[in-house]
Amino acid sequence: MEQWFYFLQKPFGNLDTTIQKLIYNSYYQFVYKDIYCMVYDHSLTEDIIQDSFLKVISNGPKMLSETNIRAWIKQLTRNTALDHLRRLKRDRQVLVEPYVNISDTVLNKISVASEVEIKERDNLLHRAIAELKLEYQTILLLFYIEGKSYREICQELHLTEQVLTQRLARARKKLRQHFLRKWTDE
Repeated sequence: MEQWFYFLQKPFGNLDTTIQKLIYNSYYQFVYKDIYCMVYDHSLTEDIIQDSFLKVISNGPKMLSETNIRAWIKQLTRNTALDHLRRLKRDRQVLVEPYVNISDTVLNKISVASEVEIKERDNLLHRAIAELKLEYQTILLLFYIEGKSYREICQELHLTEQVLTQRLARARKKLRQHFLRKWTDE
């Protein structure tokens, strides 16, 4: 790991391409985890690493007198990531503000359409559940509609967790088969 620091003394462009790749890959591995934990996006992490690597290459010869070059590289990379995040936040605000009125009207139309779709979907689902066995209906309603946990359902229905798991799987399977029959018939 440490061996690539001495290459910062030479102009990077004058080095052999295999050495350049080796230096970049070891730099990449050295800082990737820190940057990814800041941005949680692989492609953005790669962009930040590339920008910070260019800064290290251009400023490296000046910093060789520093006692802790590793800490300097980590800090430079973190600062580059923070700059990217600030720029993204600023750009996002600039883009959002002029289109607020347009997006509100579009969102209202979309929300009305999605409400209609959600109501229709819920009606179809409730009708399909009503056609299942009573025990399957009960389990599906308790778990999905009322949002109860396995433990709560087991206590309420006096079942073991294993039995509940099996019945819930069977109920889902029957519901799926019901929808497949209806959709393939049409």
